Amino acid sequence: MSDPFVIVQEDVTASFEQAKTLLVSWRKLNGKRRSPQEENEYQFMTDEVYSTANSISADLDELQETIDVAREAPEDYGLSLAQISERQSFVATGRKALEEIRRALAQPVSKAKPKAKPDSGMSDERRAQNEHHTVEFNHHQMQQQVLMEQQDEHLDSLMYTVRNIHGIAGTVNTELDDQAILLDDMDGLVDRTQSKLTAARNTVNKFLHDQSNRSLHLILILFVAILVLIVLIVFT
Repeated sequence: MSDPFVIVQEDVTASFEQAKTLLVSWRKLNGKRRSPQEENEYQFMTDEVYSTANSISADLDELQETIDVAREAPEDYGLSLAQISERQSFVATGRKALEEIRRALAQPVSKAKPKAKPDSGMSDERRAQNEHHTVEFNHHQMQQQVLMEQQDEHLDSLMYTVRNIHGIAGTVNTELDDQAILLDDMDGLVDRTQSKLTAARNTVNKFLHDQSNRSLHLILILFVAILVLIVLIVFT
């Protein structure tokens, strides 16, 4: 039987991959002046990213509830404290990645500044002011680009951690299934051995209580007596 936590965990991992793909397209549209068609696509992308983020948040809340329940009685669910810790780590890492996505969506919209037409009658002071504004704008654009690249790197790192934790959880779940099969086989072997021991004991009891074997009983008693005498002679 599959672990419900692992099933939801797989859904969360897949949703993060989808959100990351959507976020890349969203940023491309967010960083330029958009045509009416691109504006519609931008709004659609925004809604999709928010919707995916909300879905991930709900799944993480559900996973957290299962962890809280299992933490009270891990043995009832066949979990160790280490496994519960790994699951808690997955949820915590997922929340950090989700926060990065929401922070990226909250960035102010950056639109390309149209180039100013040259004005032959423009004063040197006005031209200097325009050049200064252009430099500031370009600097702001570069800062935003660096910030987005840093967020992408951080998000990639978090996603890598999420995938690793998911892989570890899947491996642990597989090992638990294998161990359960081994335990079932061992239980069967113990039952068969117990049956054989019971049958042997019954046979011995029947043999010892058989009246026709009294002579053998006497021989056994004499044999034991002789052994005791030999021991006494040797050690005295």
